[in-house]
Order: sequence, then C-alpha cells, then structure tokens
Amino acid sequence: MSSGPKPNFYDFDIIRALHIIDTKGPIGRHLLRKELDLTECSVRTILKKLIKDAYIDSTNSGQVTTPRGKRYLSKWPFFDRSQFIDAGKLSLGEHDYLIIVPNPSNEIKNGIAQRDEAIKIGGDGATVLIFKNGTFHMPPGFMNLEEYYPEDVQNLKKSLSLSEGDVLMIGSGRTKRLAQLAAMAAYSALP
Repeated sequence: MSSGPKPNFYDFDIIRALHIIDTKGPIGRHLLRKELDLTECSVRTILKKLIKDAYIDSTNSGQVTTPRGKRYLSKWPFFDRSQFIDAGKLSLGEHDYLIIVPNPSNEIKNGIAQRDEAIKIGGDGATVLIFKNGTFHMPPGFMNLEEYYPEDVQNLKKSLSLSEGDVLMIGSGRTKRLAQLAAMAAYSALP
C-alpha cells in the first residue's frame, strides 16, 4: 500500500512558513503553499509541526501566529533587513536573496563557510560582502568590487540603506525559494 508523497523541505522552510504566517496571516494553506513554493504534503506537515509547537493557531480565516511563535521568530532577526534583489555579476545564480547583517560582532574570515552552507541546502552559493568606507569588499583580501563591477555596485548602493561594517549575505539559486534558503543557511554559518 502506498503512503502517498513524502514531505520534502528544510528546517529553514519551517521558519519561512512562520514568517509568512506572521506577516500575511491569517493565511490559508493553499496561499501559503504558493508563497513557500512547496508541495501540499510538505505544507501540511509544516503546519502540523507549527501547531504542535504552539507557534501558530488554525482559525476559520486561516493560520495565525501565536505569541510563542512571535518569540521564536525574534530569534531570526534577519527578516527585518532582507529582500529579493538582482545582484548582477556580484552573485552566482538566477535569483538572489539578500540578508543584511548589521556590523556583526565576529569577523568573517573568508566567506567559504557561508558559501558551503548555501550549497549544502541546494542553492548555487552565497556571496559575502562587507560594506566599508562607502563601498563593498569581498573577504578575505577585501577586493574592491567597485573596480571590477562598477554598475552592479552602484545599483546595490542606490537600493540599500547601509551602515559602516554591515555584511551582505547574498544567497543565489535557480528558484526564489532556493535563493532564500541559501541566504538563510549562509547567515546561520556566521561565526
């Protein structure tokens, strides 16, 4: 006897679901499935877990975040400064998702750990940039990207509000979902 399709998602998809429910809720399962770009089976499994963990409630109008869910989301503050972007030649994939990390306390050595985590989750990779002295630098040698990619650097500068020392995690992937997952995985690999 066949048990039907198996769920296929990552832990970061659960965090994505909770964030979408929090910002767009109440939201129904069908619309949530479209937002997450996951199968119906995966979304049902995620919702069951979120309900079991008391992070969401299911109402007649759709799913809503509970106070406990809001507290859990606060552990992932990058949603406040993240967005889909077009990073041009500064990134590796068809789609890009940016997370801005305000002046992290630990120094990023070379961005390889972040790139590796992005690839492990199915993304094309991650680009790590540091905003210093009004421009972007790529660790470890702090190559001045403005010299090599002036148009892409200017486009990013115009579209973002940055402070000295901010780190940009740009996750890339063949889909928007994979780009976002890549950026989240890169963020989680910060020292």
